[in-house]
Amino acid sequence: MSLNVAETVILPCETKSREFDAKLLLACFIAEKGIKAIVGAKKVIDGLALSLPRGIYIGKSLTAKSATVLRMLRQLGYTVVAWDEEGLVWATPELYRLTKLDSGTLKELVGLFAWGEANASAIREYPGFSNIPIYLTGNPRTDLLRPELRGLFTQEVEQLSRRYGRFILINTNFSRVNHYYANESHLLNQLRRDENTNLVRNDLKIGLARHKKQLFDHFIEVLPQLADHFPEINIIVRPHPSENHQAWHEAANHKQNVKIIYEGNVVPWIMAAETIIHNSCTTAVESFLLDKIALAYCPIKSEAFDHELPNGLSVQCNNFQQLVEKVANSLQGNSPMNSINRMQYHELAKQHLASFERTFASERIAQILEELCKKPCHKVPLFSRMAGVGTAYWRSSIKKRIEAVIPNHRNNTTYLRHLFPMTSLQEVENRVNQVSSLLGRFQHLHVNNIAENVFQIEARH
Repeated sequence: MSLNVAETVILPCETKSREFDAKLLLACFIAEKGIKAIVGAKKVIDGLALSLPRGIYIGKSLTAKSATVLRMLRQLGYTVVAWDEEGLVWATPELYRLTKLDSGTLKELVGLFAWGEANASAIREYPGFSNIPIYLTGNPRTDLLRPELRGLFTQEVEQLSRRYGRFILINTNFSRVNHYYANESHLLNQLRRDENTNLVRNDLKIGLARHKKQLFDHFIEVLPQLADHFPEINIIVRPHPSENHQAWHEAANHKQNVKIIYEGNVVPWIMAAETIIHNSCTTAVESFLLDKIALAYCPIKSEAFDHELPNGLSVQCNNFQQLVEKVANSLQGNSPMNSINRMQYHELAKQHLASFERTFASERIAQILEELCKKPCHKVPLFSRMAGVGTAYWRSSIKKRIEAVIPNHRNNTTYLRHLFPMTSLQEVENRVNQVSSLLGRFQHLHVNNIAENVFQIEARH
């Protein structure tokens, strides 16, 4: 074992609107402990693997796609831990393990941070699980929804209210069948081929795609109907970051009160909305934690593919008439939640969320990272280190340049900029100062811009 210890924690973010604020908060808790934190765009950070300090890298996905990068980082001398950014909301443990876990990825890790017991149990029961420690910490994204930090979004909420007045927010998550790039919807393409040949598969992934496509079609159909039914109310459709917006523009059919918008963190949009409509979307959980109850539009149902947590924390509407009734009630200020379902919702949330009460998830994670930093870093054999260097050079110098100019590639510059827009040092400094003011801590943190969309947070006394 090497005597060296990690002095830096690296927090890559794929999607700025979903991850950056939360990981910046975690970076503050880490820096407060005297450990440097690097946070920013994942593709940029991964491209800097050869030059960054060999610290603790926190991966955001446990799928097979992550294995190559995590293996490269371990070979270069990084300590690799992870959480699953999409590990909170899923249909069944079986489907979660099939679509979100990979044994090759898991074996690169020295530890995992779980959203809650449900997430941890699903991972433990995976045949490829290698008995690494799983920490029930929760995720920093839920910290931002706590009363102590909702003030981060006050200004944005006021701006949204001024711009759009009263509005209904529809959050979608149909990237599996409506991807930003059409050629990325592999399961949908397979589904269409099967339908053309009258082939029926029992494959779970195909079944999920079929279910999502049916729901997507229902949402496409209901959008202009809602617009006609509530002509005085704006309807904001917020597609998933990986979705194609054009389908929603076409569905809106030039309705003046329908806007297709994807910008900023979803939290202020939820806070500003009169009501929220979704199906199987994480934003329903976020709404619950913000003391707002979402409406789950469920024109079709499936025990195998519907997501228990978000739909279970919502008022379910099985048809258009029910949806209209519940929306109208919300617009009149009548809450659909009573004391009975509040208790039921609370018990369901506790099964999935480790940290929506008491200690911040960020603080729990920072404490564990502090302990990991004290442990000697693993010694990498020369051959492995050379393999890591080769992979890093290929990915950062050759592969990156090729993919950046390939149309419709998920690493195309346009798509990456869509996921993580340009971020200034001033923007990050302002966010840190806001967090500091709201929590009464982090007064001595310094922010430095070390690369495009990548920032280092450290304590200076």
